[in-house]
Amino acid sequence: MRPEKRLNPSWLVLLALMAPMWARAVEPSPSSLLVWHFEQGIVNDWGGHYNVYQREPSWVRTYLDPIVTRLSPGHSLRVTAHREAKGFCGLWMDFYPGAEGPRQYLDVSPYRYLSFWIKGQKGGEDFELELRDESSAGDDAMAPQRLLRAYLPKGVTTEWQEVVIPLADFRGLNPRRLARLTLNFTRPGDYRFYLDDIAFQPLLASTVRAAAGANSPGPVNAAGSAHRAMWVWNTMTLLDAERPDEANRFFTFCSENRIREIYLALEFNREVTEGTPHYEVLSPEGYREFLARAHQAGLRVEGLAGSPEWAVRENHAHALAAVDATLAFNRASPADARLDGVHFDVEPYLLLGYSDPQYGTQILEEFLEMVSQCATRVRTEPDMRFSCDIPAWFYPGSGLERERLMVRFQGQEKPVGEHLTDLLETVTIMDYTNQADGAGGIIARGLPALSYAAGQGKKIVVGLETFSEEDNTVWFISSLPAEQARQRLATSGLRNRFFFDAFRMSAFSDEVNIHLGLSAPREMTAEKRAAFESALVRLARQLGAASDSERYPVRDTLDTAQAALSQNPDWRGFETFEITDPETRRTLTGFRSVQRMSPRITFHGLGREVFEEESRSAVEWLSAQPSFAGLAIHFYDSFRGLLEGK
Repeated sequence: MRPEKRLNPSWLVLLALMAPMWARAVEPSPSSLLVWHFEQGIVNDWGGHYNVYQREPSWVRTYLDPIVTRLSPGHSLRVTAHREAKGFCGLWMDFYPGAEGPRQYLDVSPYRYLSFWIKGQKGGEDFELELRDESSAGDDAMAPQRLLRAYLPKGVTTEWQEVVIPLADFRGLNPRRLARLTLNFTRPGDYRFYLDDIAFQPLLASTVRAAAGANSPGPVNAAGSAHRAMWVWNTMTLLDAERPDEANRFFTFCSENRIREIYLALEFNREVTEGTPHYEVLSPEGYREFLARAHQAGLRVEGLAGSPEWAVRENHAHALAAVDATLAFNRASPADARLDGVHFDVEPYLLLGYSDPQYGTQILEEFLEMVSQCATRVRTEPDMRFSCDIPAWFYPGSGLERERLMVRFQGQEKPVGEHLTDLLETVTIMDYTNQADGAGGIIARGLPALSYAAGQGKKIVVGLETFSEEDNTVWFISSLPAEQARQRLATSGLRNRFFFDAFRMSAFSDEVNIHLGLSAPREMTAEKRAAFESALVRLARQLGAASDSERYPVRDTLDTAQAALSQNPDWRGFETFEITDPETRRTLTGFRSVQRMSPRITFHGLGREVFEEESRSAVEWLSAQPSFAGLAIHFYDSFRGLLEGK
């Protein structure tokens, strides 16, 4: 959806590489303190971040706009918000990094005014401003607030205006210990406006940079035409000789949308003989025809495969069998009809055992072993590359998250993402959020991976999401104290699994108990319901159920779970249920809740204009990193739907 005086090395690298991009002929006067001018990307000169906050149905977005600028060339910060009576939204801007070491504060005691420039899209935009100091940094009620319209007699207009607010108007503020500036949208309605040159001034007269060509457009980002890759999952439709229009439409789409590489899902025939798996590529001639045409169109193609279960050692043979099948396919194919590489999508954190931090580390170690073995095998073939997809959070910046993702592998201890970069020439990070800028945006989340890869001479492709998963109802049948749950998992044989029968397993922790359950079928026919309830009962037998009232108080367990779910935006609703075990005749009590895919993850529903703007902005700022190898879009069907307005 983040001050020791030394900045995070990642941000120092970013600032140094981007320095030429924000150099201007006009420098701020030494008599003013310019804190945000938006030419340094997502951080200010001291490493402070900005980001939005929101709760549905209200929302807000920011964008580093190179077109509507006060100075040309340059950028302004465009803010777009939708405020409803329910929910809330706003924008915060930290003067120093807020989550790296002891907090630093800004001393503005020599200054008397807060100033900034603003331009509305329609005019009339209004909001509250807060300045937070040390005492009010974590307390909304203590932060002094002022309304924008009190300082613009004619209101916000469609021309650039300077707003100047006496610091004395923020009553009770400690000017020696400022932490943050916040914009709160409190009135229902739609907003769009542009900000620039946020500063503190000693005098009423403006001493901040004078506008030159205030309304002239800035440069269009030429870097927006960077390399683009795309996942393709529904392969069989494209290989169907009886439906040639599907392949024709696909290649036209790639040409029109600058796609230069595809991760093409491979379908396998799988057999296991005496415990040894053997894979073969299905429809090999269909793949060969498609590949020949793809290469003729200038596309690079990697064979896409993977399953979460492949991450653990007991299933490495399946991962290697998929690699062997891909290499065998290539050996039997003409040169123009071969795959250019093997691309794995193996997400180990989806395994049930990953919910146990200690066992989760073991899963990651075994995942790295699998990647190393597969990469070594692929490299035996000339001109073949092995790459894989991993989440951007596999490259944590600092703090507890970094400690949790530390893995000892091949004699070195470092975050799992850094190990993967060491092993591979190129890694695709799933940097799934729909906003380029801000502390939680594509740029900030991708930077740790790019910074590390740059130091190793490796490449990173940044993945964006356009798919929206339907809401998913999970029935939780096992609720146990965390340590008990881990012990039961260790002996259950379920830690290395993703599915129980045909149903996906889920785990949820409320910091007291771990709740385990199954995702319900989307269409609950009588036959499917019987199979689903049978699976729930057997899962409860293996792990223990919340209804074990002799050891665990059911009502307390349910109340704690409900309270935790109500505070988690990824879950909606809470309803208890009872199922009878047909063998023991015991009544099992559980609860169900709806798991939602956060709308912040995906560009789904936002349209072509937003996608192109945000992806262009991400490319503009990430291109400063020598490790940046372009964008990858997930995936063909949803991306096409997005661009077609579906």
